[in-house]
Amino acid sequence: MRKFYILFLILFFSVVGFAKELEFSQKIIQSEFEDLSKEIGVALQFNPMSPAEPLGITGFDVAAELVITDINSGKKYWEAIFSDQDPYSYLPVPRLHIQKGLPFGVDVGGMYTSVPGTNIRLWGIELKYAILKGSVATPAVAIRGAYSKLEGVDELDVNTRSLDLLVSKGFLMFTPYAGVTLLRIHTEEHSDLVDLDDVSKTVYRALVGLQFSPFPLFVINAEASVGVVNQYGIKLGLRF
Repeated sequence: MRKFYILFLILFFSVVGFAKELEFSQKIIQSEFEDLSKEIGVALQFNPMSPAEPLGITGFDVAAELVITDINSGKKYWEAIFSDQDPYSYLPVPRLHIQKGLPFGVDVGGMYTSVPGTNIRLWGIELKYAILKGSVATPAVAIRGAYSKLEGVDELDVNTRSLDLLVSKGFLMFTPYAGVTLLRIHTEEHSDLVDLDDVSKTVYRALVGLQFSPFPLFVINAEASVGVVNQYGIKLGLRF
């Protein structure tokens, strides 16, 4: 467990040096706000980072994750939302993710992050149901609903709702998985600098991932998704 916390701190503080405040520093128009909403919504969504197979009634999964979204940083709307008008070339989101197995192929979970030196706070919840639990010969298939909400940013409200269809199949120490996501993003601004309508957008994404368990209880996940912007994630955790 001590090694796990050390790994979490490495992931978490790897992005602290890039800490910035989110607030409007210049005006943008409605179409730019809509583009911003889609990209920031993808960056803040609660994406799976786990295979389709259920944990089981006694199962737990506790992990540190780092998700990096390759945003269109050269666009004016990204300059406008950072207080120093100098956006990231990518948007990193470290987070703590906990899942618990329940009866009947159901898993529940939650995630949270608070980035030091910034006003960024993010939390999310999830519910996953394994339609097929999987076996030696057959894959696991699951549906997953999730919700995430940005906190701490006075001038911007962002929440996301997602529905994932996931499939996975374990082979020895490896469990590859893939899925498709329907993501609903809702964004509101509360700035004196701009006057923009609320935005609600639906985007679709595809993802692939690989879970690797080099020794008992410890897992490493790598995940990539494509859509409006590309996104990459890594997870280090304990799964039992």
